[in-house]
Amino acid sequence: MINSFSASLKDKDIIEVAVTKAYTSNTIESFKLYENGVYIKKLAIISKSESKSTFIYTLSVDHNFVVGNEYSIYDDRMESCPLNMNLGSVDKDFEINYRYDGKLGALYTKEKTTFRLFSPLASSVFVSILTVDKRKILVTMNRLPQGVYEAVVEEDLECASYTYIAKINGEYVEAPDPYSFSLSSNSTKSYVVNLNKVKEHCADKPNNREKLKRYTDAILYELSVRDMTSLTECENKGKYLGLAKTGLKNEEGFPIGMDYIKEIGVNYVQLMPVYDFQTVDDEHQFDSYNWGYDPKFFFCPEGSYSTNPNDPYCRLFELKELVASFHENGIGVIMDVVFNHVFNKESNALNVLCPGYYFRLNSDGTNSNGSGCGNDLETRNYMVRKLIVDSVIHFIDVFSIDGLRFDLLGILDIETTKLVYQEAKKVLDDVIIYGEGWDLMTNLPADQKTSLYNAEKIKDVGFFNDRFRDIVKGRGSDSELSNRGYLTGDKDYIDGFKNVFLGSSITLAFPPLFSSPSQSINYVECHDNATLYDKLCCFNTEIKEDDKLKMISLINVITILAFGVPFIHAGQEFGTTKKGITNSYCSPDEINGIDYSLANKRKKMIKYLSDAIKLKKSLKFLSMDDKKSLIEHVSFENLSCGGLMVIYRFDNEEYYLLINPTNETIKYQFKDYVKILFNEAGLISDDRFAQLIMVNKLSLVFAKISK
Repeated sequence: MINSFSASLKDKDIIEVAVTKAYTSNTIESFKLYENGVYIKKLAIISKSESKSTFIYTLSVDHNFVVGNEYSIYDDRMESCPLNMNLGSVDKDFEINYRYDGKLGALYTKEKTTFRLFSPLASSVFVSILTVDKRKILVTMNRLPQGVYEAVVEEDLECASYTYIAKINGEYVEAPDPYSFSLSSNSTKSYVVNLNKVKEHCADKPNNREKLKRYTDAILYELSVRDMTSLTECENKGKYLGLAKTGLKNEEGFPIGMDYIKEIGVNYVQLMPVYDFQTVDDEHQFDSYNWGYDPKFFFCPEGSYSTNPNDPYCRLFELKELVASFHENGIGVIMDVVFNHVFNKESNALNVLCPGYYFRLNSDGTNSNGSGCGNDLETRNYMVRKLIVDSVIHFIDVFSIDGLRFDLLGILDIETTKLVYQEAKKVLDDVIIYGEGWDLMTNLPADQKTSLYNAEKIKDVGFFNDRFRDIVKGRGSDSELSNRGYLTGDKDYIDGFKNVFLGSSITLAFPPLFSSPSQSINYVECHDNATLYDKLCCFNTEIKEDDKLKMISLINVITILAFGVPFIHAGQEFGTTKKGITNSYCSPDEINGIDYSLANKRKKMIKYLSDAIKLKKSLKFLSMDDKKSLIEHVSFENLSCGGLMVIYRFDNEEYYLLINPTNETIKYQFKDYVKILFNEAGLISDDRFAQLIMVNKLSLVFAKISK
């Protein structure tokens, strides 16, 4: 009889058996424990309860369970069911006893491929292989002491597909390799690939990226691979290769894709997720849309961005070509990583092949849900931490990624984040790491979270500065879109603005958030929430279109010039709109794609931002990352009408930034002549000197004293 009853290990010495009344309405008098088909002992019934359809028996068991052995429970009619051992995966002793430091996945050489899988709860595992010449091979894997299964196949398996078949809790399950380096379309099978081929691909292309001396030298530009070309008619639009191509223009002759980004002048792009995510059909990319924060596999590039998702190497080579193209154009590449949850815990290969282990639970056994996605990764577990580190190193080493942006970093524990930084720095000494440091309601003690409030404990990692966002433009949640900040009309924020302008690292109006400006990722817009333009459209009072664009340009330039790490979202430079949609994660390309026609119409805004970037790069003190230097060399003076002047004094040089966020013209009389370097027209190439400075509404002036 199938499904007569089920049994689960609830504690080291407690088994719970659920018996359906459809099976029997009589009391079961005894249960027996079997191990690998051999009788062990009779189990004492310590309690019994019932629901409408089920009897629940609680059994006492005194046995030294061995993880990986098969256990069965028999009743007094000799009906049996497998004993669910998933509790073992969340047991502290299990976590200590089953740790492996070697390489996992399909490790290829021409002579042999070694398959390794972490699956301690499995009693047996097979690797099912389909070779290029369509031969089917089923190989029994050997169990290693650390709960890893290994098989060595001594032939050339390059481009063969494979899955693992494991017997867990008496049932056979099948899944791709959690360490899949390549996958078939829509992630149904893993591929064996030669990673050295991928590492060597594009090796002849020059890497013109300048070495990062300090985080504050980075100027970040967030983009989606798909969005940058999805609304164009270029070849391979929405793909890695579409973005990698140079020399592309739209029908108006305006540069698109790579050339457009290069023209702005940023030195780093942040790619929204480019490793395998679930909810876009790899073979029909434009049938649906998703940002990619729904991860499925952590070692393989996303297939929908490739030109052939069923080719084992195509997506790997094409991501490598995209990174190489950015490098050739002097731009570093930061990868957006999502190590806080997976799209579907139950069907994910991690949980199929090692049930329960990879996910954080609450004290009552329910899933921790700080991510809001129904499952938080348990980053404190050794092999979860290893998976994260291994994935990071894989993309740095194989694909030449230069940095990492962590989605919902507050889900991860500090020890894991520190280890990621330490190991990544061994491979790439100028790696940059930052993330969303929200204090999320995950089942992790507050002092262990990699949250903004623990920034002092992890000084090598940056955090998105929400205080900067809220004070500069006003809060951005859907219910607060009409809220204003200092640069959008609330003069009361002037002292708070001074705090965030200094990278929130100085006690001024607020206590500091960071130990130095290098931890402050200064942003006002990202893929989440309303765009800056759409927020301005929500203000109660009428703002003329020209004034909206002036306000955006002022905010953009301040984001670049403030101390810290400036962050710009693609399209922010010209006031992009998502037509009022604040969470466009699955909205169509018409909402998310970059509108180059609009960019062309507002190219003066783009040049203005580009000029501000040039100014920042030319004056190294604008990238100061030392708290002591800020205190000694930077001061403020309040101006009329609610304006503000920032004063920079270095040896015998003085610079002045006059900011006017109001609708009035601000006049300021200097004692000496000053040279104007930058104003509402952008960089000033000729020598312009003045004592009386006029700062027009919603604009700024950057000047140097003439001595």
